[in-house]
Amino acid sequence: MDFEGFCEDENRTTLSEDYHPIQDGWNSLLDVIGDDPQFLYVWALPLWNYALYWSIGSLFVLMDVTGKPAFLRKYKTQPGRNEPLPTKALSSVVFSVLFNQFCMGIPAAFIGFRLIDTSSLENIRILPSGFVVLRDLIVCIILIEPVFYYAHRIVHLGPIYRHIHKRHHEWTAPFALEALHCTPPEYVLFNVIVPSVGIVLMKSHVFTAALWYPVMVMNTLRDHCGYHLPFFFSPEFHDYHHAKFTECYGIYGIMDWLHATDRKYRKSKQHQRHHVLWTTKSARELVPDK
Repeated sequence: MDFEGFCEDENRTTLSEDYHPIQDGWNSLLDVIGDDPQFLYVWALPLWNYALYWSIGSLFVLMDVTGKPAFLRKYKTQPGRNEPLPTKALSSVVFSVLFNQFCMGIPAAFIGFRLIDTSSLENIRILPSGFVVLRDLIVCIILIEPVFYYAHRIVHLGPIYRHIHKRHHEWTAPFALEALHCTPPEYVLFNVIVPSVGIVLMKSHVFTAALWYPVMVMNTLRDHCGYHLPFFFSPEFHDYHHAKFTECYGIYGIMDWLHATDRKYRKSKQHQRHHVLWTTKSARELVPDK
């Protein structure tokens, strides 16, 4: 593809000027995988995210299946639930996730790419400045909370919940790979459209997208992993949502606070445990059930 026709923001300072090792590494990567935008957006980005999802998610599931290492069991958010994880149920979840990723995610990425104006894409080879990357990421971080919250509230409405979202709530004690266990329409909504709002709005470079989408992957793995590990962000907020169904619809909790959809949660033990553990003591040791 000829990139000379791609629009370039003359006011942007490129990473090639500020951070040449990153630019050189980017060019080396593109020399291997190619710089065709359609391939990068439709295949490379999803596969990058899928690889991260399965590699990290499988580590948590391995602990759930084997019960090892034993010293990590005390960090379970809902101890005694899915211990060990039923193999048959796990197989069903694995099939569901693979179907969503390859039969829904890839086609949705293709359709999304065909709908955008490719003439507005920046030169794939030239990275944006560090300022522009940071700016776009900040916009994505700000937007994801209200966008996710309202979409999540909608799929919890009566008939929509029964036909769209109920499958995801089959597990009241979630585990890592269950994060993408959902109906195909829900997968497209929450794992393709919602995370892409900021990227599309800012017309971000594919490099920025390759940084942002993994943040969302790690976020959903954390929220569903079932472990509140030391020195990592807490999953207690979303874990409470799976356990109770009727509160904690957002990501950060800001929208839930504004709409008062966290009143019971704020009185719960889970709320008291919802912080980073700076010692090796578990959240339940620091805040016992009784």
